[in-house]
Amino acid sequence: MPESKARHPHKHPHQHNGHSNSHPKKKKTNQIVIIVTVFFALLGLGFSYFLNATSIVGLLAGAVVGGIAGFIFGYQVEKSFSKK
Repeated sequence: MPESKARHPHKHPHQHNGHSNSHPKKKKTNQIVIIVTVFFALLGLGFSYFLNATSIVGLLAGAVVGGIAGFIFGYQVEKSFSKK
C-alpha cells in the first residue's frame, strides 16, 4: 500500500522523549571531598595546637594546611571511586 509523502513516521510507543530517564540524575559530588576536608582541617588544628601551644596564628595555619591537604586527598579519593 503506498504511503503519503506528507505523513511523518510514528515514534515507537516505548521510545523515551528525553524528559524521563534519558539523562540520569546528577549524583551528589564533592560529598566525600567536604567530609575529608573538614576532618583534615580538624586534624591540622589538633596538630598545630600541640606544636604551637595556643598561638592563634599557628592554629589558623594548621587548620588551613590541613584543609588544603584534606581537599586534595578527598578529591583523589572521589576521583578513584567515580572510575569504578
